[in-house]
Order: sequence, then structure tokens, then C-alpha cells
Amino acid sequence: MKRFLGVLTSLLLLGWSTAFPVLAQTELRPVDVGNFNDYTGGGSSWDSGGSSWSYDSGGSSYYSGSSSGGSGSWVDFLIGAGVVAVIIVVAVLGSKRRGKKGGSAMPHMPSGAPLQDNTNAIVPAIRRYDENFSLDRFTGWVKEVFITLQEAWTAKDWSRIRPFEKEELFQQHAKQLQQYIDQGRTNHIERIAINQAYPFEYRRESEYEYLKMYLDVRMIDYISEDATGKVVTGDKDNPYFLRYLLTFMRRNGVKTDAAKSNHSTTACPHCGAPTQITSAGKCEYCGFIITTGEHDWVLSDISAVKGSTNYGTGGVYIQ
Repeated sequence: MKRFLGVLTSLLLLGWSTAFPVLAQTELRPVDVGNFNDYTGGGSSWDSGGSSWSYDSGGSSYYSGSSSGGSGSWVDFLIGAGVVAVIIVVAVLGSKRRGKKGGSAMPHMPSGAPLQDNTNAIVPAIRRYDENFSLDRFTGWVKEVFITLQEAWTAKDWSRIRPFEKEELFQQHAKQLQQYIDQGRTNHIERIAINQAYPFEYRRESEYEYLKMYLDVRMIDYISEDATGKVVTGDKDNPYFLRYLLTFMRRNGVKTDAAKSNHSTTACPHCGAPTQITSAGKCEYCGFIITTGEHDWVLSDISAVKGSTNYGTGGVYIQ
């Protein structure tokens, strides 16, 4: 019976998407900062062709499926009614089964293995140029930055992120977030837990150095309508397990300052004053622009790790 209902549901859903193409195209997907989670339980939607929002494309966060198909015939109506009936039956059976098992949560797990931890190679490489670099302190700051990003995304107040992101990344994220504001919806990121955080790759080029940090994260992620509070996409109860690469950059020659560097997301990395940053990324106290990597590490890129992508072994690359 269960197998029969599953097959029938799949066939009817295929008919539904053909008969009612508009409904299949207009679902805003929950995405967390950067629009990375595709919410299929298997990893990220970030790639060059399959994402609801391609990171570098500047496109829309709506589906772009085909618009061909029937338009209002009785056959279409019956297909739609059949889908609704099957969904109701499956939901009822599932509810009864969960009731018998006590309603245990089912987390959404990613696919693929974690990326390699290259701490032993990367830390000595950085300390050749910056003897005061502390991985523990830097990792703690990275976690704080990541959580601050998610909280600001949910609050739809991206000005809080101004001190920590490079200009181009800040503008891209601000544009994405504006879509939620325009749609009257909120992408909720809650109960964030960073299970692992370690360096994956260090690259030193002619002017700047780049450090990629791997994060293994668990969090609740869903979209709701602001007016009604109705959850339209995502899972409000069961966590998603996602993996990220956060790339930080700074100009060569900049060294860690024990009093100011990577201390908190609430202090200017140049003068140490409480963070009050203008729209141009300038500290209101000392006047320095702090979002370029000229005075300390700044977030220049964030991407989700997909199980289907080969990231190599990471490590150290010195030019």
C-alpha cells in the first residue's frame, strides 16, 4: 500500500506540474544567507545552473520551470483533485505512524564527506608572516561572524553586517535580502550550532592572502509570511545539516594585533572602538575603511559545500 501510494503520488504530481505550471514556478525557497539551502535534505543548491539564486548571477530567486501544459480542462481538474486526495491520505497515514513512534524528529542530512582539515599545514604557513596569528581566536571570531550573518538575515537588517563583508559580497547579499522584504516574507535561521570549524585552504598571492574556513553547521531554516506567520517553505521543527566554505582575505603584511584583531564583531579592527560603520564601510571613530582587508581579515566569499563537487585536498598555496 505504501509503495503504491508513493508511485501514484509521484505520477500525479508530475501531472499537476504540467497542468498547473504557474504554481510550479512561484515558490520562494528558503535559503539562509546567500541562498544556498535547496531543502531536499542532501546538501546545497549553490551551483552555476541549478540554484534558486545563483551566487554570481544576480538572477531571481524564483523557479524557472517550463510553462507548457494544459490550461483548465476537466482532465487537469481531475489530476489536481487526485493529487490533493493522495496527499491527504499519505499525510493521515504518516501522522498515525508518527504518533505510534512518538513523533521523533528527522534531521535533514547532507551528502558527501567533510572536507579535509589542514590545520597542521596552514597554521605554520600563516605564522611565517604573522607570528601572532592564533587559530583558536580566529576560529572563535569566524563562528561569531557566521552567526551574526544568519541573525541579521533573519532580522532583515543587513547594516549589522557592514563591518565584516567585502563591498561586493555585501551588496550581493543586500540585494538578495531585499527580495524577502519586497515579498513580505522572512527567512528564519534559528537554533544555530556550529559543529566543526577548521582551515581548509590558505592561499598567498602578490597582494592579498586568503584563508578558507570549513564549517559544519546545524540549524532550523524556513520561510514564513510576515502578515500571517504561515510557513511556506522549509522545516520549522527538524534541523538541516549544512556545510560551508567561508573565505577571508587581508592585505599581505598585515599582522595580528592581540588587542584588536579577531577579537569581536563589535569592535573596529583598526582602532578597537565599538563598531559604528558608515554605509561606505568607514569607522566613524578613526575614519578608516575596514571592509577591504587593509587592516584585518574580511569575509570575501561564502559558498555551500556540495557532496557532488570535488574540492580537492586544500592545503597551502604560496605564489
